[in-house]
Amino acid sequence: MQKIFLFLFLLAELDSLKAQQPYQGNWDTYAVQSDKILASVMVDLDFIHSPEAKERPNVVIVRIGLKQVLADGMPAKAELDTLNALEEALVNTLYGGLNARYTGRYTQRGRRDFYFYTNDTSECRRYIGNALQPFAGYQWIVLVKPDPEHINYRTVLYPTSEEMEHLKNKRMTDALFERGDELTAPRRVDHFLFFKSDAARRKFLDSIQEDGFQIESGGEELGGKDYPFSLQISRTDKVDYDSIDKVSIYLWKLAIKHFGRYDGWETFVVR
Repeated sequence: MQKIFLFLFLLAELDSLKAQQPYQGNWDTYAVQSDKILASVMVDLDFIHSPEAKERPNVVIVRIGLKQVLADGMPAKAELDTLNALEEALVNTLYGGLNARYTGRYTQRGRRDFYFYTNDTSECRRYIGNALQPFAGYQWIVLVKPDPEHINYRTVLYPTSEEMEHLKNKRMTDALFERGDELTAPRRVDHFLFFKSDAARRKFLDSIQEDGFQIESGGEELGGKDYPFSLQISRTDKVDYDSIDKVSIYLWKLAIKHFGRYDGWETFVVR
C-alpha cells in the first residue's frame, strides 16, 4: 500500500534544480458558480509568491469575444482548438516583446479574459494586434494599468480559501487515480487539524461525536505557535472526488467555526 499525502499539493522541486530551470508556474483550473452564472478559471497559483510578481507591477488584460458559445456561456468544443492557438500566440508574443508573464484566464458569458503582468507596457497594443492578426473575426479590447499589489490577479484569478480546498481535494483524487486507484472502494481516510486551544479542540470533537470519526492522536507540540493543538481523526469513506470533497469541506468549515485549521487528508492506494 502506498500512502498519498496532501503535501503533494505543495511539493516542489529541489531548490538547486529550480534555480537551473525557467519559471514554469503551478497551473490549475476550477469553476465558479455565482447567481447561476458559470465561470471557468485557469490560474498560475505560484505567481503571487514568486519573484516574477515583484518584477511586474502592471497588468494587461486582453478580452476576447467568443464566436461559438454554449448556453452556459462557455466556448463550444469546435472553437477550443482555435482558442488554444490564440492563447499561445498571445503568451509567446507578449513574453517575447514585453517579458510579460501570463498568469491566467477567466471565461464567462461568452468572453475570455487573459491576464498578463509586465514591467514594460510600451507598444503593448501593437504586440497584441500582431498576435491576434491571424485570428480574423475575433473582437478584442485591452486594459493596461498599474497594479503593483496584483489586485486583479488576487481577486479574479486566485481561488478563495474554500475554492483552494476543492482544488486540493481534486489533486489528491487525481493522484490516487493516476496510481491505479479506481476510487470505488471505501477505505480509512485520516484527517489532520490544528487548534488555538485545547478547549477549542474539545468543542470540535463534541461537534463530530455522532459522525463516526475515530480519534487517532492529539498533542500540543506539533501545531506550531498559532495553532499548537494538533488532532488526527479517521473514518472509513469513499474517496471519489464528490464524496471526499463533501467530508473535507465539512471538516474544514467546522474547524474554522472552532478556531481551528484543517490541514488535509491522506489515505492509501487501493488497486
